[in-house]
This record gives sequence, structure tokens and C-alpha cells, in this order.
Amino acid sequence: MSDPSKPVFKIFPPIAAARVGNAPEKFYIGPETYRGLPTNPDGTPFTDADFRDASGALCRQAALFHVYRLDNGAWSEVTLETPGVTKITWTAHIANKKSSWYDFLTSLGEDGYAPNHPLRNPKVLGKDRLKLIIDPGPRTIFGDNAGPVGFDKDNVPPDYKGANFIDGPLQPTGESIDTLGALRTDSQGRLLLLGGLGVAGSTVTEPVIVDYANNNDWWDDTSDGPVRATIEIDGQSYEADAGWVLVGPPAYAPELPNLVTLYDTIFDAAVRAGHYPAIFEQGYWKSGSGGYRPNYRTEIAPLLERPTLYPWVAAIPPKPHTFDMVLLGKMAVVDGEKIGDPGMAGLRKYILDFVRPPNKENVLVGERGATMMPFLAGDNCLNPGHSIDRYLRLTDTQFFFLQQWAAGWFVDDDPTVPPQEAMTRGVLENCVGGAFSPGIEMSWISRNELIYSEPFRIKARPPGNGPLDLGFDPERGMEAGDVTRYMAVPWQADFNECSAQPIGDRVLWWWPAQRPEYVYIDIEPHMLAAAPIVPPDQDSGTQVPWVGIDFDQLNPAYMQFALDIEMVEKWQDLGFIVFKKAGGGKKDRYVEVQRLLPRKNLAGG
Repeated sequence: MSDPSKPVFKIFPPIAAARVGNAPEKFYIGPETYRGLPTNPDGTPFTDADFRDASGALCRQAALFHVYRLDNGAWSEVTLETPGVTKITWTAHIANKKSSWYDFLTSLGEDGYAPNHPLRNPKVLGKDRLKLIIDPGPRTIFGDNAGPVGFDKDNVPPDYKGANFIDGPLQPTGESIDTLGALRTDSQGRLLLLGGLGVAGSTVTEPVIVDYANNNDWWDDTSDGPVRATIEIDGQSYEADAGWVLVGPPAYAPELPNLVTLYDTIFDAAVRAGHYPAIFEQGYWKSGSGGYRPNYRTEIAPLLERPTLYPWVAAIPPKPHTFDMVLLGKMAVVDGEKIGDPGMAGLRKYILDFVRPPNKENVLVGERGATMMPFLAGDNCLNPGHSIDRYLRLTDTQFFFLQQWAAGWFVDDDPTVPPQEAMTRGVLENCVGGAFSPGIEMSWISRNELIYSEPFRIKARPPGNGPLDLGFDPERGMEAGDVTRYMAVPWQADFNECSAQPIGDRVLWWWPAQRPEYVYIDIEPHMLAAAPIVPPDQDSGTQVPWVGIDFDQLNPAYMQFALDIEMVEKWQDLGFIVFKKAGGGKKDRYVEVQRLLPRKNLAGG
């Protein structure tokens, strides 16, 4: 047991997201608040022009890591400006293990892989499979405004024995994966971790993509891995609890949230593992008047608001997804106790009855004859050979919160959250928490409580000199490349295909907030502004496909490129969706900006 009189140092956020881009120098910093815009490294206001550099290349998103100290029960950030601090040394190790792992076959493997589960690149055997891993080894940086220190092919640490890159050039672009990113620090010694340049390709001369998730002889430069820090303060040296970085695709609609976020999924795993006994303990959900009362402002309202924003990036009618948030959170005093207004109980129950409950992942139409929500594809709507989860549902914890709210057992309080916890939540709420087929930043491994040392903190294996392991041993801890190896290779294949999903006679969406379907065009330049909860209406204009052409569902280019390999070639030219204040009395809108790719079937495109 740790000595409470001694300081404890931890890296926050415990999990952060960096994102690829093909701009070699310019970058922005990922938002640390829910539905926030990125920030510029120099602190200037972020504009839509900052998504690209002067040449039009798409900027990378850096993950920002902080050190916090717990001393005598109080948390505070530690920087180079903190009294007594003489040095903060950061070491990170990222890798890409996707091509060395098993085929992703929806939910097969979540409970362990069968001996006959196919491998990616199955002709490569034994220790030769280590050559399928892109592993630059660890990199170290310290000081203020330092770097870049690249995770490059030509600067591998001399004592690291496991480094490996794939010989290029790779096709179809003729580029090579010679780096997975770089380290920098800011003016106070915080760490900025940048991912790869978005390179993906095959060692085959004339490559094809045959599957949305598994393609032999293909690689990309996404990655993941541990981030460590050593703090020298008052003549002593301390090791901080490690953080983790996930390097994924760009966030093309950063202000639009997913219905189930990565925060929701990891929080649910922590709840079910017993870390929050006020909510769930020994298999028992603390329901009823004496149980856990969710906060309407932080645990109910954001969930109800998210569908309101989906119509900006999908062809969804906005009115059925618009709620009177004041009425839904209205309180009343009954018998001296403040509870949800009994007069609104019918409305709250009405909404809950539309929500797909646990164990109803294959039910589309509820008992009242109405389509159940969310109208989104589930983890496994593709592989009928095993457990089917056709439709997405909320996490157990999200649904429990809604049950308590519907029954009137909730509070409506001003949230008081320590900054490091708010940062943890804000970063992960901007990532996808389902469906996992396989996902965007992280897959269903996020639900596995064994990979965490504490809620939200991935258990990092002690560092070594390489090579990395081919297996999975959460008891020893996770190592570089272990978290993202479940993802599609290349990521562009899944990103292209996972737009809409036909299931029976219906077409469902995957993650419109992360991979837009239909968008509104920015006709005139306006100012970026804080993004409110506002749905589109008849004055918002006409939506157009974000990728692909028109509304012909029989066209192979309907809402996606006809060939996945086109996404490999064109992902960097797609547009971003941001909220803009309109001028001249026009209504404010979420609109597409900074698109370089010519749009087919659109006047002037």
C-alpha cells in the first residue's frame, strides 16, 4: 500500500488521441474538452484554415500529456515552472502490430481466440512474424519547446534490438512508412506526441483491397503505446504512472459527439469491475430512491442531446430527435425531497421506451411497434456464424442512468470535477465507444477490465529493449501496438465502407459523427464559434454526400468511394465539419470546410 505522505505522480489524460495527417510540420493539439475544437500550439484562436498547412496538406493532431501530483490529498499540475522542478523527462514507445495479429472477424476473439482463428499474413510463420510489426523503438525528450524527436527509421536507439520498418515504396501511392510520428514539448515541458503521416500501402506491385478489415501485405502508420515521465523535483526523482496514446484517423467533425463515446465504454467497464460501488456492487445495480442518482447535467442531458446533432452529418429527420431539455430535467419537491418532476414522468418513460435495452441487440421494432433507438449498426451485423449484435445499444451504465432518470431518481447539480478528471473525460468523449466492427481509435478490447491498472489507465508493461511480443498477456501489462492491432488494415478500408449498413430492408448508420454521411456546404466564410445543440431545419440548405455521389443506393459509389483503395489515395482531401456563426440574419449551421476533393454531381463541383 502506498504511503499517503509521499507524493504520487500520474500522467493525464491516462489515454489520449493523436491523429494522422500528411502535413510534415504544421499540427494542432487535440481538444481536451467535450465537443471542443482543436487548439493551436501558439495559443492563437483556431480557424478552419488551421486544419491544413499553406500547401493544403492535412495537419496532424497532437496528443497533449500533463503530469499531475497528488500530495497530502490534493492534486496539482507539475510543469517546468513548478517550484523545485529541475527536469521532466518523457519517454514514449509506439508501434503498429496490426499486420501481425489475428483477422478481425467482428466479435470473434473478444473472449479469446480459437486455435483455428485465421491470422493476418498467414504465410509468415514463427518469429518471422515480428517482421510484420512496425516498431521504431522508444524515444525520449525533455526541456521546454524541445523537438521534434522522430519515431523514424534512421534514428533508432542503439540499445533497442527490436526495431523494424517495412521496406518501401508501398503501393498505390509510392510512399514509404519511414516514421510513426514525433515527440515535442511545449513551453512548460508538457509532452506533445504526433502520429504518422497517413501513409498506407502494400508491398504488392498492383495492390487490391479485398476486405474492409483484413488485407494481407498491407500496412498503415497508425499506432499506440505507453507514455512515461520522470520528474526531478527537490533533489529527488519520481516515476509517474504511465499514460497511453492512440494514433487514429482524423476527426473530421470534432464538435459532433458519438452516441456512445469511448469514455462511456471504458467507464462502463470500470463500473462493472466494481470501481464505482455507489452505482454497481457485487452484481447489484443501486437502483430506486435509495440508489445512485445520476446528475442530469453530466450523465443524462449530454446523452439525450447527441441524437439532436446527428442530422448534420446523416440523412436523418431532425424533428424526432429534438427534445425540450428543460422539461426533461425539471425537478420538483415531493414530501420534502427533491426529485424529478412527477408531472414529467410520462414523458421520461416515453423516451426510455424507445431506447434499446440490454440483451435486445437484435430487436429493431419495440413492443409498441416503433423503431428502437439508436438506429445504428451493432458490433456484429456482418458475420451470421456466431453471436449476432445487429444494432447498437447503450452501455449497461448508460441505460441504468436513463432508468433512474425516467423513474425520477436523479439530481440536477452544478458539476465539480477536478481538472485532471475533466480532461480524462473530455478527451475520451471525443472518441468512438461503439459499434466495434472494429471501430475508429480502439475496438472491443476497451471493454476488457484486465488491460487497466485503474479506471481509464492502461496497464503498461515494464519497458524492455525489444523485440515486442506477438501474444497477449494483460497480467504482465500492455506494450506498444497491443491496443490498435485489432483495427482494420489499412484503416482507410473500414473508414470507406462503414458509412451505411444494409440490414434486411433497412439502411443503418455506423458512426456519422466520426465518419460523416451527408453534410451541408459552407457557402460563405463565417466565424467559428462555440458549438451549441441546434438541429438543422428547412433553412439549412440541401445535404450532399461527404464521400461518393448522389442518393442512388444502388450506385457502388453511394456515400463511399467505389473502391476502398480510393480512400487510401484521397482521405487527406476530404472536408471537415464545424459550427459557424452565420451573417446577414442567416441561421447558424454546422458546415463542411477545407475540402480539396472535387465533388461530383454538385453544381460547380
